[in-house]
Amino acid sequence: MSLQEIYQVRRKALERFVRRLLRNNEDAADVSQEAFLRVYAAEVGGQTPVNAALLYTVARNLALSELRKRTSRATDAVGDGAEFELPGEGMGPEDLLQTRQMVRSVEAAMEHMPPRCVEAFRLRKVEQLSYAEIADQMGISVKTVERHITHAMRLCHEAVAENGQAESGRRSAR
Repeated sequence: MSLQEIYQVRRKALERFVRRLLRNNEDAADVSQEAFLRVYAAEVGGQTPVNAALLYTVARNLALSELRKRTSRATDAVGDGAEFELPGEGMGPEDLLQTRQMVRSVEAAMEHMPPRCVEAFRLRKVEQLSYAEIADQMGISVKTVERHITHAMRLCHEAVAENGQAESGRRSAR
């Protein structure tokens, strides 16, 4: 069966397969098309015989790659938490007060985190270990470390935002 015949017969089924993995119609169409293009390139280059199994394998690998990118983007969107690091010496009274409030907010957020999440967060922010080093030390995958850090950062951002709103409410009541 040629690639063109496989395309005509399998295109919609392949998109459904990829959609189940990605949960997104547009990405499923893009990944399916990319899979066909890569298999076509392999066919033209004479590298491998074309069949439906190869097409599904390529599509699955591309979908998994897309999921990894999404996780990375989600982690990047939360940020690295530089705003939760303590400033250096020579702080003024206002900076010191803000830092203390931020530390209290982060501590409160940590009370709501699962123990493994707290451990990953501490290793990242206090010990300044890389995700790979944290994964090795905790005996978990880098993906799990990313999830723990993302969850911790969300909780910290929420706690700091809530504390900031509470503080501004107290100031306006004075």
